[in-house]
Amino acid sequence: MLSFTPANNTFTATSARMFKLALPITIGQLAIFGMSVTDIIIAGRLSTNDLAAVTLGSTVFNLSIMLVIGIILGNGPIIGQLFSAGKTRALKEQFQNCLWLSLPLGLLCSLFIGTGIVLLPQLDSPAEITNIAIRYLFPMLGSAFLLPYIMTFRTTFESMGQARTAMVFNLAGFAINIPLDYILVMGDWGMPALGGAGCGWATFIVSLLIVGGEALYARSARTLRAYQLLNFKQAFDGERIKETLRLGLPIGGAILAEGGFFLLIPLLIAHLGAVTVSGHSVAISFDWMMFMIPMGISQAISILIAHELGRHQAYQAQVMCTTGLILTAAIALCQGAFVLLFREQIAALFTPDTAVQKLAASLLVYAAIFRVFDAINIGGNGALRGYKDTRITLILAFVGYWLIGFPLSYSLALSDLWGAPLGVEGFWIGMVIALIITASLTTTRLYFTARNAVLKSRQA
Repeated sequence: MLSFTPANNTFTATSARMFKLALPITIGQLAIFGMSVTDIIIAGRLSTNDLAAVTLGSTVFNLSIMLVIGIILGNGPIIGQLFSAGKTRALKEQFQNCLWLSLPLGLLCSLFIGTGIVLLPQLDSPAEITNIAIRYLFPMLGSAFLLPYIMTFRTTFESMGQARTAMVFNLAGFAINIPLDYILVMGDWGMPALGGAGCGWATFIVSLLIVGGEALYARSARTLRAYQLLNFKQAFDGERIKETLRLGLPIGGAILAEGGFFLLIPLLIAHLGAVTVSGHSVAISFDWMMFMIPMGISQAISILIAHELGRHQAYQAQVMCTTGLILTAAIALCQGAFVLLFREQIAALFTPDTAVQKLAASLLVYAAIFRVFDAINIGGNGALRGYKDTRITLILAFVGYWLIGFPLSYSLALSDLWGAPLGVEGFWIGMVIALIITASLTTTRLYFTARNAVLKSRQA
């Protein structure tokens, strides 16, 4: 743990400041993730095959966007430091060049999903599930193209201290997605019943509305008029694009390394049947919903550290690190206890299928165990983003998840190397071990990064 000797009220004051920023970020992220949960719940109420198909389709979609999400996250600490330093023109240029960057990134996301559509039939899964998943993914091509623009607006608003703005748009999208899902999946108000594919069309419509609303706000909001964010008078700046990529590519690679580790599991267990895929989907979906809370704090840590470094306050940035890790760990302990106590009730909320409920409840035990280590890891990654120390996160994620975690998980789940194959449970055991290793590596790196920043500031 990073060490500091604060005054009596330092931890309380810093925690309050962090929560003030983290709360709207977390609510906004829960709203976006809630759209996926809504998809799973409504698809699960329709049939187990539709639930499995939406799970497979969501896996392809999420794998396709992770690298790009990380790249755009690199925009956050840049905007945060420019904002705290009062560099209005530079901030505007950074935002606009991130929008330029969003065009090829959006096309790249769509290309990845198109590749997934082509490859899905090669999986050893029932034809009916594969066909539903492909129909779900077609409208998601448009959602993937719009995603970098949504992320650019969101990271800019949050880093300028307007996290509530991003939260409002995300909450509106979540609220609109619920009736859209029901109407398009089940068929109502004269609309045909599209089944699981209706979830994809609902997401595309909501994505269009969010992008349009955010652009309108950026142009007309009184608090943003001085920045003229959408007044494109400056020329394309390759150097700003390079800086965003320099910070964002390692973040994206680390997110892909971690997320890909989790999201490949449904593809590797597809041959085990709809119940196994659906049980895993329920457990991982609820855990990801829990994950949004430490993720929100992680974003707040990143922004606040960027602000402090923009003011040349390295010691206060170190305080932010320590406070953030304590908060994420404490909250994760509470989350783990909640999941252990109510895992059966949680599983029943997602599906009426008793076989799926039983498997999901057993997997949630592992989710409760690794929740603490995952929270510490994501908090540490957020702090490293604030310091613009992002390349190391890719290396640590690759070592923890792929050199150690994946071989161990695969051998436990689908081979007889350690005895009888454990099936999907083996993957969850491997996930726990991978997270323990990665969290330890991340916090060690953060300790030295924060300490060196303080020493450097004292020497200046």
